[in-house]
Amino acid sequence: MQRNIGNELIMVSKLLVPNSLLSVFFITFFLSFNAQAQTSNGQVLTVTQETFTNKTKPQVCWQTILTAEQKATREEQNTPWLTRYWQPLLGAALGAPIAYTLTANYGVSSQKWVWPTVAGGAIAGAVAGPGFTAGGYGLGVLAFAIWPASLPLTVGFSLAGGILGDILWKMIFPPKKTPEKVTPGQYMTNQEFFIETTCSVQPKITYAESAYLVKYLYKGKPELARVKYYPGRQVALTSAGRPLDEILIETPTNQK
Repeated sequence: MQRNIGNELIMVSKLLVPNSLLSVFFITFFLSFNAQAQTSNGQVLTVTQETFTNKTKPQVCWQTILTAEQKATREEQNTPWLTRYWQPLLGAALGAPIAYTLTANYGVSSQKWVWPTVAGGAIAGAVAGPGFTAGGYGLGVLAFAIWPASLPLTVGFSLAGGILGDILWKMIFPPKKTPEKVTPGQYMTNQEFFIETTCSVQPKITYAESAYLVKYLYKGKPELARVKYYPGRQVALTSAGRPLDEILIETPTNQK
């Protein structure tokens, strides 16, 4: 027949020293001594811990507040090179053959100046633009056909044609207006702001550590267990020979 010594001591303490601190101290000391008597220590042989590396590439997005001038600048920077400079390229493509045609009209002696003139015509067309180049060439040819001996009229009509052609071109393809920069002291209500959302894929590495795998001796036999904390040289064991802070790993058998 088993006796519950703890309960008997509690009853005795209540009879001998009721409501006193001495009884509480006596009971606490006995229970802790009884618990220590039921545990033992096992010698630790090896301790192993695994570290797992997980690599992911999450998409990270953030928002930025931009002024109208900053937004226009970024759009200009993100525009492809060919789209950004298509008008100067077209002007150069028109100016080069026009210069070649004009050089060819001066006979064989001017042939050595063909390519320098073509290069100059391309540069002039790129700077002046396709509208000015096409308009100037059109009215210049017309004036030369009507007054072939009058150079001032040809030049004058070429300039007038260039100006008209440039005006007409800008009406069809108006140039982009870059917003002015925000000046200090300008009211917030007079400004225009935009929210830009930018996303990018950034590599992320996380590390996860497994529980400690401890190999220890219990009654002269090696045992394995996973514990939550590093045990040191000795691991505290229960009466069944298992660590007090053992982590139970679920297996298909345990789950059933």
